[in-house]
Amino acid sequence: MKTLTWQKPGQQNVAQELIKIIINYVAELRMNRKFLFWSVVMACCAGSVLTSCSDDTVPENSTPDAPGTGAGTYVVAATVDGVNYLLTAESLDEGSVTVKNNGLETETGTYWVFHNNDYLFRLVYNKGGDGTGSSYILNSNNKLEEHLSYAFKRITTYGTWGDNVITASTGDTDRTDAGGYAEQGILVNYLNSLDGTTSTKTYPCENYLGNGEYVTFSGFVQANGKLYTSVIPMGMSQYGVKAFPDKVTDPQLVATVAGGSGSGAYKEGSIPSTQYPDHAYVAIYSGNDFSSTPTIVATDKIGFASGRMRSQYYQTIWAADNGDLYVFSPGYGRLTTSSDDLKRVQGTLPSGVMRIKAGETSFDDTYYVNLEELGNKHPMYKCWHITEDYFLLQMYTRGLQSKGEYTTELAVFKGEDRTLKPVTGLPSEDVLSAYGNIPYNENGYIYMPVSTTDGSTPALYKIDPRTATATKGLTIIAESVSTVGKLTSQK
Repeated sequence: MKTLTWQKPGQQNVAQELIKIIINYVAELRMNRKFLFWSVVMACCAGSVLTSCSDDTVPENSTPDAPGTGAGTYVVAATVDGVNYLLTAESLDEGSVTVKNNGLETETGTYWVFHNNDYLFRLVYNKGGDGTGSSYILNSNNKLEEHLSYAFKRITTYGTWGDNVITASTGDTDRTDAGGYAEQGILVNYLNSLDGTTSTKTYPCENYLGNGEYVTFSGFVQANGKLYTSVIPMGMSQYGVKAFPDKVTDPQLVATVAGGSGSGAYKEGSIPSTQYPDHAYVAIYSGNDFSSTPTIVATDKIGFASGRMRSQYYQTIWAADNGDLYVFSPGYGRLTTSSDDLKRVQGTLPSGVMRIKAGETSFDDTYYVNLEELGNKHPMYKCWHITEDYFLLQMYTRGLQSKGEYTTELAVFKGEDRTLKPVTGLPSEDVLSAYGNIPYNENGYIYMPVSTTDGSTPALYKIDPRTATATKGLTIIAESVSTVGKLTSQK
């Protein structure tokens, strides 16, 4: 095993100064990004050479062949120059890993999903096209290797269910009415982690909630022997307007011409956005797939429960350790606005939280929290469960919007106490550039990948939910980090 050897802590400052000199010099020469990055890596290596005579050694967690602990090996997805690498590490609390001559090179991934510590799935969104992906394992020699590959329909949300990673999106079915309008359906992909098979099923979603609108899903939670998913009403399709004319609450909501662009494009004769922005719905499934009839749980105290960036829907429903389901809403209905050509229903509700008690099939009427009255009074973007009834929230710092910008604040929410504490110990907002897509929780803490613009390499920050404090841990010598998790070796 390689080692980094330091004569004394002060020598690290020498290496850091050397890094700054090289970065400035290369910038002046206007060298390309790739050479700049590896110059920094070389500077890090030079720091170890400066003090190679010391007897005090610190292991460098930078080899994919590092022996496991028996409890699993940590895996980090990192990127340099658009190339993705999977790296292994022995600790998330200290040390460093690097992509230089190290790690398993993979195709890029939009999402990374760890399945029961046995498999890591790489999923690619591909915008409006079909999705692709692969799964990875830690083999019996404790080396990362590609396991299976997948092709599947377009995805806008994802999760796990039994032996499968599941993805979902909404789109046209094969059924049309007399006018040629296509019925909308939920397109679900089941990616089997064991044998690599992929099955795609389409489930009708017109009038799914009984209000005439078609829907999509946002996130999946397995708890209490059930599957929970947040249901997002999407308005009425051309098919729906014809099939359920009595569900049109106002004729002015129906588009008279096609309009919009990208994920916001809409067709003539449809209602492009929901008529019920100030409602949240959760579907509870008891079977093994979405063919069974779900129990629908609804409330008008919060808006729909989903993080959002363009056509992607991020999970904002999570189960506490006791099985209680917490339903977080950013309040995106407030972003809906009318135009001269089209009237829309605008929401009014702020970011809020409600709860479904374990085993119950209705919202707890005694529980409601307005997040924008707590902490720094900011609206919410994303959230994740940490431990017990603690949740990590990513907040907007400059007001609500749907592009994922200005979301540099993290805060810890405690469900039973109904408290929200901003996280301290993170890099300052003026240098913090990005968080990872999915943090990793273990032993009552959560680890968030953090990237900055001050010349530092990305690092994991360990967040203690009880104190809402963050401590810098493992450093990753790369340009960006998507996620971190754990895999156990295959026997």
